[in-house]
Amino acid sequence: MKYSVPPNIGRVRVVMALGGRYAVWNGKDKKMKFEILCRTRKLAEEVAKKINAKEHNGEIEVLNG
Repeated sequence: MKYSVPPNIGRVRVVMALGGRYAVWNGKDKKMKFEILCRTRKLAEEVAKKINAKEHNGEIEVLNG
């Protein structure tokens, strides 16, 4: 699944979401919230690393297989 990444996202981190899943989250709520749900912590850490290093060109693809 492809997610578009806003240019002013800031730093993201990996957090535990509901149902035992992990999320890549920027720490904001409401309008400024950015969150990607992942099945494993390893996948979430890889996604967060790419976003924080700005290696995404505006969108990132996450395979939750």
